[in-house]
Amino acid sequence: MPKYRAYAVIDATKYVGDFEAENKEEAEEMAWNSDDYSVILCHQCSREFDLGDAIKMIIEEED
Repeated sequence: MPKYRAYAVIDATKYVGDFEAENKEEAEEMAWNSDDYSVILCHQCSREFDLGDAIKMIIEEED
């Protein structure tokens, strides 16, 4: 009987920062241009997870 490997795709978020901008699109561009969205895992977690690149920014307007 064949064997199969299964991988879970896990969603996560990371706070990137606050940006003063004219609109959400400009704030998103500023977030992508910052270097603060990279993620590093500890030694133990890095044995269990392989990190890919950021694929989306979520922009929220502050009150």
